[in-house]
Amino acid sequence: MSEQPRNVVRLETAGTVVQARTVKGGVHLHPHAGRVTDIPRQLPLAPHWLVARDQELNSLTAALDKGLAERRLAVMTVEGVGGVGKTALVLFWAQRNLARFPDGQLFVDLRGFDVSGVPASASAVLSGFLVSLGVEPAAIPADQDAAAALYRSLLSDKQMLVILDNALDGAHVLPLLPGDSSCAVVVTSRRHLAGLRMRGASRIRLDSLPSADAQAFLARRIGDFVDAEPAAVDTLLRCCAGLPLALAIVAARTSDHPEFPLAVLASELEEESVGLSAFDAGDGTSDLRAVLSWSSAALDDDEARTFRMLGAAGLPEIGCEAAASLMARPATTATQVLRALEAKYLVRQHTPGRFRMHELVRRHAAELSSSADTTHARSAALRRLGDFYLHTARAADELLYPHRTPVPAPDLAAGCGPVSPVDDTAALEWFVREHQQILAVQRTAMRWGWSEHVWQLSRALDTYHYRRSLLRENVDSSRLGASAADLMGDETVRALAHRQLGRAYTRSGQLADAEASLWLALTLTRRAGDTVGEAHTLHDLARTCSLSGRTEQALIHSTSAMTLYRAAGNSVGEAHALNAQGRQHAVLGSHERARRCCQSALSLHEASGNTSGQLATLETLGFIARETERHAEALDYYSRGLALCHRLRNQFVEAKLVEHVAGARIAQDMLPEALGALRRAYDLYAGQRRVVEAERVRLKTSSIERALRDAGP
Repeated sequence: MSEQPRNVVRLETAGTVVQARTVKGGVHLHPHAGRVTDIPRQLPLAPHWLVARDQELNSLTAALDKGLAERRLAVMTVEGVGGVGKTALVLFWAQRNLARFPDGQLFVDLRGFDVSGVPASASAVLSGFLVSLGVEPAAIPADQDAAAALYRSLLSDKQMLVILDNALDGAHVLPLLPGDSSCAVVVTSRRHLAGLRMRGASRIRLDSLPSADAQAFLARRIGDFVDAEPAAVDTLLRCCAGLPLALAIVAARTSDHPEFPLAVLASELEEESVGLSAFDAGDGTSDLRAVLSWSSAALDDDEARTFRMLGAAGLPEIGCEAAASLMARPATTATQVLRALEAKYLVRQHTPGRFRMHELVRRHAAELSSSADTTHARSAALRRLGDFYLHTARAADELLYPHRTPVPAPDLAAGCGPVSPVDDTAALEWFVREHQQILAVQRTAMRWGWSEHVWQLSRALDTYHYRRSLLRENVDSSRLGASAADLMGDETVRALAHRQLGRAYTRSGQLADAEASLWLALTLTRRAGDTVGEAHTLHDLARTCSLSGRTEQALIHSTSAMTLYRAAGNSVGEAHALNAQGRQHAVLGSHERARRCCQSALSLHEASGNTSGQLATLETLGFIARETERHAEALDYYSRGLALCHRLRNQFVEAKLVEHVAGARIAQDMLPEALGALRRAYDLYAGQRRVVEAERVRLKTSSIERALRDAGP
């Protein structure tokens, strides 16, 4: 019997030793892919705390739970503008959920938006992940698809978290997704990752912090300073606009010089000419300008130009039609570009077709425009934008008050496409939507020396300001318009602008300023030979005199205005003067004469279709009826007037009429009904910031409440 082979090696060996009883055929040897390795735990240092991100943290957990329950890979995207805190949120969440991933965590910065401009390739990332998972570098497949397949195989049945930070787009991360439902993936990006959402990913959109939460952020970092200088903190919060990176930079700069007052830094941040230079803590990762530039550098030419011009325009928000005029592009093209910027989180579509830009992003865009665009290019774009708002505002104002004397409009710039509201309701809605933009455009026009735009925008806003009782804005805009008119030197234009300013002062109760403006306007109209303008100004002076208690002088002005209106054949003006005379006669005790004046005024207004004039006259007729103790008649006039207020959406007069209704109810000894009207009047006045009127009504309300309590049940 031959000796049996023994499974023992007694010699030195090199390479692989095969121990087998019997070998038949060839033996093929392959290098082993694996190696003994620790569990990968690649998470960078996470922040110790977050402010006001509980909802987003809960959303990440809920998305993970849902994926596990449905036995599918849980993919979550965290998207937002640079500096909003995406990575901090994800790392904080990951550290709180480490126990759910016992097989480890993989992390990579994909450098989608990086100073180098070169994103990390999927092949390089896969190689790094495979090494972390125990694969020898020599055993990593050169082919990306093969490497991805090996990566998915190694993650199979493992409970691992993969964080793909700073992704360029969805295609950037697809090769890096595991195939097993036991894993979870979180992707951060400055772009919309729509492709991943189409594959079932959950999106968490990260926004800037509200003001109260931003203050809490600063309090955690520099608490003593926040308590010591509240005014400076308010400025810092406004300048940072809730962006966590900006807040962190402010906190770091404060800590660098604790001996400096916060007011010094606040003043620096507030200075527009400084731009974003103040938001630099001394290195690339804490330089806000650099961080934002990584996003803007990735734009194509059309997107970059639009982005820069949006920054130069400085509007709180913009619609597609206005953007089309700014860029001299069709509205469809402008919409596409705005949506592309939205997909990169450089603007946000907060309502359909309306886009906003974060204030610090806007300052970055404005800086880019200053350096990349010529003065001529900026001027042309902003002039088109100004033309869009002026011509659209004129069309809207004409629908609100068609009886206003028209003035010639400036020529429309090529490439500008204003819109025309279809009716007065649409016109008012347009003003509500665009009010802040119009004010911003007016200020821009003043800076560029476009005086015609400044005063005409003020004129176009006047009716809207009056009806919405925006008295402070009315004065500010009218004052700017008068200053621009003075620069133009045209006496007719100056008269129009100063008369409007006088009316704005009158509405806000600044009667001395009102008279000064109106007397200047009267001098200018007489010098220009503008008879109707003179009549308008006398009518406005009459109202100012009435409000200051000089009724006889008011009647003189109204009578002079009446004479001029009749001579000019201006029936609308005549009706207004008749109504003014009616009130003045009533105050002086001539009630029948007052009633005749107002009935004639009402007939003229009805014949011309002037609903605003009808409203004013109904108020006066109600006043006359109350003065003569015909309270039921007064209530009828007020009821008709309130119906017109609601039709015209005239909140200014509505508040007065509701207070008048309360007065009539008190005269009728209907105190519960009067109390309800007073409370409504108070709410209206307070909402319109009419402090004097609100306080007057509050005192009346308290008096009626006491009377009802004393009367008992």
